[in-house]
Amino acid sequence: MYAVKNRLAALLLMLTMLMILAACGSGAGTDATPGTSEASTDPSSGSVPSDAKRIYKSLSGDVEIPAEPKRIVTDMYVSDLLALGVKPVGSIQYYLENPYYLDQVKGIESIGDRNAVSLEKVAALNPDLIITYSDQAQEIENYQKIAPTVVIPYGTFTNVQDEIRGFGELMNKSEEAEAWLKTYTERVKAASAKVKAVIRPEETFSILEVSDKSYYGYGDNFGRGGQAVYRALELAPLERTRKELMGDTQWKEISREVVGDYAGDHIFLTVGEKNKNYQGDSVWKSLPAVKNNQVYELQEDRYWYFDPIAIQGQAEELADMIIERAAQNRK
Repeated sequence: MYAVKNRLAALLLMLTMLMILAACGSGAGTDATPGTSEASTDPSSGSVPSDAKRIYKSLSGDVEIPAEPKRIVTDMYVSDLLALGVKPVGSIQYYLENPYYLDQVKGIESIGDRNAVSLEKVAALNPDLIITYSDQAQEIENYQKIAPTVVIPYGTFTNVQDEIRGFGELMNKSEEAEAWLKTYTERVKAASAKVKAVIRPEETFSILEVSDKSYYGYGDNFGRGGQAVYRALELAPLERTRKELMGDTQWKEISREVVGDYAGDHIFLTVGEKNKNYQGDSVWKSLPAVKNNQVYELQEDRYWYFDPIAIQGQAEELADMIIERAAQNRK
């Protein structure tokens, strides 16, 4: 009798274990995706294999790049990457000194200056993607020997929106691009509204730079605050500026005798250290903007930059300058 009971107990134990094993096998099957391999993206986690590639259609042709690049070297496009939450591993020193994102560049290595990039330094950073504005065939070829290289020529983008969306596509971060642009739009619209509350709609704005013997006039896409003034803040240019400096030509030298032809009701004047607190000659002093205390000095080390983050910061800075000056002039 005890033997029968023992055999029954053993049989029940075996059946129980078989049921448990069957359940485990069934559960494991629910996690697998038919037709995929271990290297495929896991739909539950959204992860991408480290060696996954994709094709990016650049202006110079198709480029095979990492699906999610981790070690990017760029010469000038630091701002665009930071805006998307991507920190490159290396860049040109000049762009690491941009005051508008100086607090975000810690850990990014310098690869040299604009005219003296160190290929040895670039290679030592072991990039998996290089993004360059260079139009020099030999330089591009040298980069391509180190890592997949995307060429985005200087001037490819003519406004912040296209630039951020373009990099969103390149980095596969379109959602991050739209989120950044939403914040950008809110901030510059707020700045623009503040300015328009203290000026008349017909007031005009000019962007000039002083040199030893002449001036330079600028349009809406060549630094010196142009995109911030005319696009972000939507301030009105002179008709002459619109015709001569807001197309393919974005700057021109202006003799001191005719500077009045390019001087609006307000003037943003870019100055360097040697021209700081510029007083000007008799022609300059006769300008309405000078007489009405509506000349705003812009330091060249801040306003030569015209990347998305800089333009956002400049728009807010310029708005504050105009509002503060309007308050002073009312006293």
